[in-house]
Amino acid sequence: MPWKEETRMNHSPNATAPQADSNHRLLVYVADLELEVDRLRKQTQFVQHRARAAVKQIHKFCQNATRAGNTLPPLPEIDRLAKELAGVLRDLREPPGYNPAQDQVVAIALRPLAERVFRWQQRLEGAPHVSLRLELDSEHIEWFPARLRHILDNLFSNALKYRDPLKTESWVRLELRAAPQGYELRLSDNGVGLPPGESATEVLELFYRAAPARAAGLGVGLAVVKLLVEKSGGTLTVDSGEGQGTTFVALLPRYDVDDFLM
Repeated sequence: MPWKEETRMNHSPNATAPQADSNHRLLVYVADLELEVDRLRKQTQFVQHRARAAVKQIHKFCQNATRAGNTLPPLPEIDRLAKELAGVLRDLREPPGYNPAQDQVVAIALRPLAERVFRWQQRLEGAPHVSLRLELDSEHIEWFPARLRHILDNLFSNALKYRDPLKTESWVRLELRAAPQGYELRLSDNGVGLPPGESATEVLELFYRAAPARAAGLGVGLAVVKLLVEKSGGTLTVDSGEGQGTTFVALLPRYDVDDFLM
């Protein structure tokens, strides 16, 4: 596995580095912040939308019950809406250590993190019936939590956004293989994949615009994921074919728990 040990980032506050290295680390840090801002913006918009919709629906239930002469509104439906909102708020609770400004290596419980991120992306993409399959060699990974969250966010979002509506079952699989040098993180799906003539490597380029078979848009998210992985000393590759889904493989080097980014 092509691990890049020379890019390990155990920096002390007084350390000096060449200007090029400093610029690279600043670029990664800015990309990290940009992803965090975008994630929080999407969360805020989604919570506002769900809260308004729930209140409107509850108000409608109460009005209909009053017109029908009932003394009580349909409590089971109100209970369902309240539980959905509670689930959204529960998934918004962040464990400590997810601030990209202080992103230090910690032992991350990958399963609950992946499940929480996947549920959130399901809500954003309106894909509640897509299943998540986890095949983990290890339940924990020692890495940068905010950066790992951003990587999973964007890869899950891409898989759910380009699911195949013609298939009876849609799934996303996350695999983790641990090695002495680092971790192999493999995320695959059975979505629409790339149409003929489209290069798999192009989806990782900044401002890649998707073909008509996929929803047109700027592929900034995947390009930033590639940047974060590579500037962390790893590699990100993609394999995709029309109707065959897409597979991303991120090779992440190991770090010590006292390593940090900035």
